[in-house]
Amino acid sequence: MKNTVLVVYLVVGFVICGWFTAAAALGWKAPNFGIAKAITSGGSGSSRGGYYGGRSYGGSWGGGK
Repeated sequence: MKNTVLVVYLVVGFVICGWFTAAAALGWKAPNFGIAKAITSGGSGSSRGGYYGGRSYGGSWGGGK
């Protein structure tokens, strides 16, 4: 039983590492589900922040830098 769990753990780990290695080597892009846009466009008042030109701004966490 312990050997089976170890083998499954190692195989899953190698598959995941291989997947990310292939993604990095082939330049795969993450899918855009619109989540980041929904987060940055949501909210109101002083808690609202944003993202512009590679830098964040606003929000209630102190001005963004």
